[in-house]
Amino acid sequence: MTFRYRYLLSLLCLSIGCALPAGAESELPAIFKTSFEVGGQFYDYQNYHNVPYFHGGLDLCAVSGTEVFTPVTGLVEINDYKITATAEPHRFSYDRRPVRRGESLNTRYLEVAITTADGTKWMFRHIEPSSIPVEVFRCMENKTSLASGSFIGKVARWLQPVLPEKRLYDHVHLEILDADGSYLNPARFVRTSKDYYPPVLHNLYAARHGSNEAFLLKNSNDNTLSGNIDLIAAVTDRMNRAAYQHAIYAAFWSLERLHQDGTTSPVEQNEVFRFDTLPFKGERVQLSPIIYRDSISTSSGKIQANGNSGPRFFLVNLTSGSVSGGYSADHCLKTSSYPSGRYILNVEIQDFSGNSRKQSFKINIKN
Repeated sequence: MTFRYRYLLSLLCLSIGCALPAGAESELPAIFKTSFEVGGQFYDYQNYHNVPYFHGGLDLCAVSGTEVFTPVTGLVEINDYKITATAEPHRFSYDRRPVRRGESLNTRYLEVAITTADGTKWMFRHIEPSSIPVEVFRCMENKTSLASGSFIGKVARWLQPVLPEKRLYDHVHLEILDADGSYLNPARFVRTSKDYYPPVLHNLYAARHGSNEAFLLKNSNDNTLSGNIDLIAAVTDRMNRAAYQHAIYAAFWSLERLHQDGTTSPVEQNEVFRFDTLPFKGERVQLSPIIYRDSISTSSGKIQANGNSGPRFFLVNLTSGSVSGGYSADHCLKTSSYPSGRYILNVEIQDFSGNSRKQSFKINIKN
């Protein structure tokens, strides 16, 4: 087994309980030397203070005081930070300030960042300030590398839960940027417990493009679409043990023409997204109101997404674009592109472990 293969394999085995193949050796230690749960996924929609944005990292939940270790070798930064989040202008950004050893601080937590030789930056947020060891400060001061496996601090205490879990939301937010500033999904590098729960497609709605007025698509022949349509999926996902609710990792939809003899022929298929990376660089507000919806209005009342303190609930715009074609507010299902008639709309959603949920809807297109 080559070093490169062992290195990549061990990146995927950073948590306790990940079994390596016979003869393999773990090159990298665990981030936590205890079990943990995922509280927030990389691709989750969040809207704290009514500012929608992508989460952009992985929340590794462990009780406050849990020791945190860097799985990579690199140069160190220790930062105090303040988040600037506004709806007008739409912003979600960090203002960082380096922290000196022995400095008096009025903050509950800090960020410890490790930049590897290839320029990838691993940012560990919500580290308890007094727990960061002298050696980590010394590496920052001397601009020398901190070795993988080094203790970098402890999980800070959070002040509230994220429902439906009632315990405090103690966690480290792990965010990874590659050298060109792209957001990488930390789940590609941090092995979590096996996830057997497929995501849930609660309902699928059709809305006039750009409008929040929507109607429920039913498993019947009563669905008629015309004009420009946004397809909005109400979705949640969860992993083993924890009841935290997540958004979805990947989504697909396809359209088939339904002929009078009962046969079908493919018309169009789309890979809406697959969040190994975020489809932008820079501030995380980008595309969040396009790929996600904050709310829709139906005949049964208003349906509200929840990216706050839970229970979390997500409204995904399946017609916001595609992996190959990108995303914009102009994308939609243009029914005028197809002849009037009967069709089958197939929808599939997936979580990061590959668990999927599929559902089909018969629709009538009327131009």
